[in-house]
Amino acid sequence: MGCKISILKCMRGKVEQEESISSGISNSSSNTSDETETNRDQDSLYLAFNKHHFVVEEDDREVAQCKTDAFDIVAEKNEKTPFEDSCAYDENGDYLTIKGPQDFSNYLLTTNVPSIIKILLVFSKDDQQMDILANAARRLGWSVSMAKDAEKAIELFQNRAHELVIIDHREHHAAEGDAICRAIRSSPVYHNSVIIALVKKSYFMLDEKDHIVALNLLETGFTRALMECSHEGILINELVGIYTSSLLPKTQLAAAHALYLALDRCRDMVHITNDKNIVQFLNKVSEKLLGYKTEEMMGRNLSEIVYYDNFALMEQQLSKGREFEGNMNCKRKNNQMITINCRIIPFCITLKKPSHYIYVYDTTYLSENSAPISPVGSPLHPPLRPSVMPNTRKSSDVKSGISEGRRRSSLQKLHLEAPITKVITLLSNAVTDTTNPETAAQIDKAIDILKTTELYVPHLKEDKAMYSDPVATDLVGALLASPRTAWESRRSSSDSARLSTIKAITYPNSHVQKNFLGSQEITEILDKSLDWDFEIFKLEVLTEKRPLVFLGLTIMNLYQVPTILHCDERTLQNWLAIIEHNYNAENSYHNSTHAADVLQATARFMQSKKLKAILEPLDEVATLVAAAAHDIDHPGRSSQFLCNANNRLAILYNDLSVLESHHAALTFKLSLSDDSVNIFKNLERDAYKLLRQNVIDMILATEMTKHFEHLAKFMNVCSARIGEGQETYSDSLDMSVVLQPDNVILIKRMMIKCADVSNPTRPLKCCVEWARRIAEEYFNQTDEEKKLKMPVIMPMFDRLTCSIPKSQIGFVDYIINDMIEAWDVFIDMPEIVGYMRHNYEKWKEYNEQGISTLQDVEKLQQQHPEIQIP
Repeated sequence: MGCKISILKCMRGKVEQEESISSGISNSSSNTSDETETNRDQDSLYLAFNKHHFVVEEDDREVAQCKTDAFDIVAEKNEKTPFEDSCAYDENGDYLTIKGPQDFSNYLLTTNVPSIIKILLVFSKDDQQMDILANAARRLGWSVSMAKDAEKAIELFQNRAHELVIIDHREHHAAEGDAICRAIRSSPVYHNSVIIALVKKSYFMLDEKDHIVALNLLETGFTRALMECSHEGILINELVGIYTSSLLPKTQLAAAHALYLALDRCRDMVHITNDKNIVQFLNKVSEKLLGYKTEEMMGRNLSEIVYYDNFALMEQQLSKGREFEGNMNCKRKNNQMITINCRIIPFCITLKKPSHYIYVYDTTYLSENSAPISPVGSPLHPPLRPSVMPNTRKSSDVKSGISEGRRRSSLQKLHLEAPITKVITLLSNAVTDTTNPETAAQIDKAIDILKTTELYVPHLKEDKAMYSDPVATDLVGALLASPRTAWESRRSSSDSARLSTIKAITYPNSHVQKNFLGSQEITEILDKSLDWDFEIFKLEVLTEKRPLVFLGLTIMNLYQVPTILHCDERTLQNWLAIIEHNYNAENSYHNSTHAADVLQATARFMQSKKLKAILEPLDEVATLVAAAAHDIDHPGRSSQFLCNANNRLAILYNDLSVLESHHAALTFKLSLSDDSVNIFKNLERDAYKLLRQNVIDMILATEMTKHFEHLAKFMNVCSARIGEGQETYSDSLDMSVVLQPDNVILIKRMMIKCADVSNPTRPLKCCVEWARRIAEEYFNQTDEEKKLKMPVIMPMFDRLTCSIPKSQIGFVDYIINDMIEAWDVFIDMPEIVGYMRHNYEKWKEYNEQGISTLQDVEKLQQQHPEIQIP
C-alpha cells in the first residue's frame, strides 16, 4: 500500500532485540514524552509499513521473514493448503475440485491498491483527537488532508478523491457531520471511499432498549463508526483494521465491477445460475441470440431454455467438480433451436459443493451472423434471390461489336497492363481489322468471356449421355457446385452436434511402440510403403485403425523429414498421433485411413524423376504434411451441407472453402499447441513461413469446386497443341517454364489432387472398397438432410435406389479420366491409367449384372476373394 516512512530493519539477532527492549524499559521513566515517541518510531515500533512489508516484531523470537503489508494480508491466505494440494488435475486434465474464490485471488486487478492512501480529516476545530489521528496516519505513510468546514472538505475531496474520510460526529457536531457525509457521497468523484464517523464512547450506550444507534449512521451514508481515543497505538491498530476490512474490499469490489462490465460486454454468451440452476446473471449477447430480455430470464430455471442430450453424464461430471463441455440445444424466444458449444464451470464459495454454475457459450461468430428473432417468412426474412446481370448486347451485331472494340482500344493508354488486358486489346484490334462478320462476332464473344473474373469456373458441357444418368448428374454436380448456389434453398436447422465442434486438443496415451498382434506383418507391409498396390486396408486392421502413425512415420523417415525440420523422431511421432486422433474414426470414408492412403500416393508420386527434379526437400516435406492432415476433423458431410445447416464452420469461413479452410487451420492449431508435437518449432522464420504457405495452399487445392480451374491451368503449362482438337505432352518440356514458382505451386496442387481422388486408379479390390465407403458416407448425408428437412444435395444418393457402379462410371468420365491421363504423361506412371481403365470396365460389367445398392456391392465382395478386404 505504499507507506513511505523509514523503519528499523526487520532482521536482527535475538540478543540485540533483548538488549534493545531492556534498554527501552530502563530508560522509559527518564525520557520525555517526545523522546519516547521518537524512540518508538526508530527502535520499537511494533507495527511498521513500507511499500511491500508489514512487520510484527516479537520479543521472544527472531523475525525470520518480513510479512507483507496490510493490503497483502489476503495474499498470505493464498499459500497452498492441504486441500489445494489434493486438487490439482486428474488424468484427463480436469479439475478434481470445484473452482472457488481461492483460485482467483492473485490477479493484479483484484489486489491492486493506491500507492499512497489518502485520508481526509474533517474537524470543525483543531483538537487533540485530530492531531493524534493525523500522526497515526502519517506513521502509516498515509497522505493526510484536513478541513474545518463542509465547503473546504468538499473542495479537498473533489481535488484528491480520498480513499478514507473521518468526520467528527461527536455531540453537537453530529448534524454538521451528517450533512458533510451526504455532500461527499453526492460528489461526482465519489465512488468507493470509506466514510467514518468519529463518535464518543457514550454514543453506543443505548437509551432505548431496542434501538441500534449504528443504523442511524449507516442510513446517513457512513461506512462505520470509530470511537474517540487518545492512544496513538490503539488508533494505528484501528486504522489498519479499517484498511483491511473496508478499504481493501472496496478496491476488490471496484475490480469486480470492472470484471462484471467485461463479462456483460463480451462476445460469448454467459449464464450464471445458483446450485438449483436458477438464472442469476446473463449478459447482453444472451438477449441478442435467444431473444429473452433480462427480466424474462432472471429467476427462471435454465433447463427450460437450454437442453443437453446426455444430462446424466453432464451431472456426473459437474458433481465431481469437473468442468464440462458439450453442445447445448438452446431454445430461442421464437421457439427456434440453435446448437451452441458450451463449457460449464462449477463454482463454490464454501469449498464443499457448488454454489453456482457458470455457462460460457462459444457464440462469437454465431452472434455476429445470427438472424433476427422473428418468424421465418416475415419481412425481416426476405427470400434471397440471385442477382442476374442481363446481357442485352447481341454478339451478332457486328457494328456494335466493332464500335465497342474501338472503345476497348483505349486500354492501350494505361501505364499498367496485365496479360489479360493485352489479350483483350489484341482481340479488339482484330475485330476492327476483320471483314468477316462471323469472325468478328466470334472474337467479340471471346472478349466477353475473357472479361469475366472467373475464367476457370467449371460448366458442364452439353452432354446428353451425362444428363440421361441422374446418378452421375447428382455426383458431379454436387462435387463441382459452389456452396453459394444453394443459398436460395437454405434454411436454419439444428445440425448434428459433432458438426459444430472441433475435437479437443488431446494427446493419445498409446504410442507406436505398442505391441500389436501383427507387428511382424505390419513391418512386412511397411516395407512396401512406396508400391502402388500397397495394402492400406490390411494395415488399417493390423494397427487397429491407426494406419497414419505407422505409415506416416515410415514414409516421413524415408523422405528424411526429421532431418529437414530439425526435429527428433519422437516429436514427429507425437505429431502424427495427434493428427490421426483428430480424424473422425466413425466416418466410413473421411478417416485416418483415407489420410494414410493419400499420404502413400503422394510419396509414390514423388519417386518420379520429373518431380525429383522439380521439388526441393522442403517442398516434399510440405506435401507429406498436407497429405497427412488434408481432411483432419472431417465431419463426414460436405461443405455445402454445412452451409445449408448454418454450421458454425460455414459461418466462420463465410461459406467459402469451408472444410478445406478448417482442415488447414486445425492442422497448425494442433501443431503449435505444444512443443511435444510441434514439428516446426526449430525451423527458421522464413522457412516456416514458406512451408506453412505451401501446406495451406495444397490443402485448399483439394476442394473439388476448383477442380477444373487447377486442371485447365496445369494442362496449359504442361501440354503442347499439335493439331486440331488434339493435345499431347512433350517429353522435352521447357523446364525453365515448369520451374517458375507459380508453376511449381500448380504442380504440387495437382499432385495432392490426384492423390486425393486416386481410388479409381488403385487395384480393383481397393477401388471397390473405397467406392463402398464413400457411398455409405453420401447415403448418411442424404439420410440426415431428409431427417432435418434440409435441401437434399444429392437426392439420387439414396441408399435404397442409388446405383454405385453408375456413380463410379460418371465420376471417372467427368472428373478422373482427363486428370489422371495428364498426370501419367507428366510423371510417367502408366500403372495409374492401367488400373483406372481396368476398374472402369469392371464397373460397367457390374452395372450390366444388376449390381446397384450397397448391399449388392458388399455381397459381391464376399463372393469374390480377389476383391475381399481383410
